[in-house]
Amino acid sequence: MKLFEWVGRIAMALVIPCMISCGGNSDLTWKKNDGALILMENGNPIGALDIPETEGITHKEKIKALDSVTFKATVTFKALEDLDSVRLEAGFIHNSGSGFWMIPSVNYNGNDWGRGKEPKGAKHDGQWRTVSFRRTPIPGAMYSEGSRYAIATWAEAPKSLKENFSCSLRPEENKTGHHYLWPEEEMPVTYANRDHFEPGWRDSIPMRKGETVVFQIYIHLSPVLQEHRGMRSFLDKAWELAPKPTVEIFPPEKLWELGIRYAKESLWAEEGPYKGFSIGLILDDNGGWRQRPAWKYEIGWCGQNASYAISLLRDYQKTGSKESLDKGIATLDTWTSCLLPNGLFVTNYDYLLSGNQNGSIDACNLGTAAVNYFEAYDMAKECGVERPEYERIGFAICDFVAADQQENGCYAKGWRPNGEIIYREGTIGCFLVPAMIEAYRRSGDKKYLDSGLRAYNHYLAELKENGFTTAGALDTWCIDKESSISLLRSAIRLHRLTGSPEYLEDAVAISYYLSTWLWHYDGVYPEDDDFSEYGYHTFGATSVSVQHNHLDPYALYWIPEWMELAELTGDSQWKEKALAIWKCGNQLVSDGTLTVNGHVRPAGSQNEAYFECSWGFSSGDNGHRINNWLVAWPGAFRLETIRRLEGKNALD
Repeated sequence: MKLFEWVGRIAMALVIPCMISCGGNSDLTWKKNDGALILMENGNPIGALDIPETEGITHKEKIKALDSVTFKATVTFKALEDLDSVRLEAGFIHNSGSGFWMIPSVNYNGNDWGRGKEPKGAKHDGQWRTVSFRRTPIPGAMYSEGSRYAIATWAEAPKSLKENFSCSLRPEENKTGHHYLWPEEEMPVTYANRDHFEPGWRDSIPMRKGETVVFQIYIHLSPVLQEHRGMRSFLDKAWELAPKPTVEIFPPEKLWELGIRYAKESLWAEEGPYKGFSIGLILDDNGGWRQRPAWKYEIGWCGQNASYAISLLRDYQKTGSKESLDKGIATLDTWTSCLLPNGLFVTNYDYLLSGNQNGSIDACNLGTAAVNYFEAYDMAKECGVERPEYERIGFAICDFVAADQQENGCYAKGWRPNGEIIYREGTIGCFLVPAMIEAYRRSGDKKYLDSGLRAYNHYLAELKENGFTTAGALDTWCIDKESSISLLRSAIRLHRLTGSPEYLEDAVAISYYLSTWLWHYDGVYPEDDDFSEYGYHTFGATSVSVQHNHLDPYALYWIPEWMELAELTGDSQWKEKALAIWKCGNQLVSDGTLTVNGHVRPAGSQNEAYFECSWGFSSGDNGHRINNWLVAWPGAFRLETIRRLEGKNALD
């Protein structure tokens, strides 16, 4: 049995000289001293392999240089006797405290930002946290910035369940430990659901005399750079080394057809004055499907009414379907009644149906409404339908938000219909920046560009300083990935508008942050597990946030930006990652016959969440990992991505 088994032979080396190309002319060597392998720079120790002794176990170490900054450490443990249960540990101790540290997708410098109750800090009640590799997008990845060097460590994904492991990042005043543990555990508690912890768990696996377990750990060094740019070389190397599995999905033409069917056949709703789309389907008492009965009509975010409507207009252009035209225009016309005299827009139609005149209006939905109504005006015109009020909605929203903007550039996160601000925190206000850029492009009025740039610079500066973005997912209040999508979209649009390389560099910086949420491997699961039974691959998925530790296909939303970024920079990794997201995000789209967990799913539907770790479970391997919430947004994002990349053969 081997843990972290990697392809290739490992050469034994007690002293390995090499040059660290990104750190000047410093000689890096590994030397063995009193049985320990120590990484030296010009005779000074940077750090060392740390292997606690375990009774009844012996171990040997090897180091191989993969390049001037990346090493592969192999630790082979061998049982000297029969052992009923073992706990093995190996890691790298950096001889420096950390000004910034990260377990990607799990913990960004302690998760201090936000009002959520996700894991805070590296310890729980004085004990170091241990985290299953399954929560990490690069197996067991940990990153820390010391006084001079940034250290990243990770391992290859297990090939069998017995190889599952955990990691533990331990920042202290004068040192930082990157630790790996076998077998898999989460201690002293496990983060089991949103804001909810359960007692920790630890697998127990025996070892027989003569049996071996192999730890193989990547150790990557880069200089500490401003704005956390040191993480870029680690992320480049992790992607380069990651296996790239292939996944069979429907071609874009079939996915378009299924998405349109889901919108028209399953999501279409008429209730009083409302004509549009439901937010999604849930199971009824008989095992069939029904539209969710509450909080059901939303312009963007989960409901994506405007995006679906635009796709139906495009479907009319493609197929001549009068039904698509009629339902697309009816949806957009219905929502025009949500524009308020002050320029705000009611983003949840449920408020109008219930008579609630004090409901919240959030920046995510509001920015989506503005951008989509600008596009809807153009698309309707192409279909022969004049709707000047669509464009007026986009401008009205931008006018309100520009007038409401703070001096430092920050927009609000949410408002009451009367314009009262509820809260401002978080990067979520950046969802309004693409709308401002579009308003300027259409009108030439510099007030929109000035407002958008002030906001963009404010939110971008927070990312560069903090190393993360915040509060994009409306049901969380934490560090997340969704909030940075509007930053990426804004950077690409500003580059198109100005041609300035500054915005292209910004797009690259944002994309590296987004890469810390991207799954670089396929997890291994039991044969009777949902992922195994239905053939779900984790490679190319993204985690939601530090408050919601599960996977979803939300990254479908930024595929066009990464395709464009690859063209503009010549860096193929962005196209490779975009295609990985596309393949992953289109798994388990029903053709009308797909049965999951005993329920036949409607054509074009797809569930929202995939529980890759012990999220929703007391321990890692039991229960349903694929949920039954057939929400609207994945289909909308799929259609929108196909729309935006039409004619480029990018997704074939």
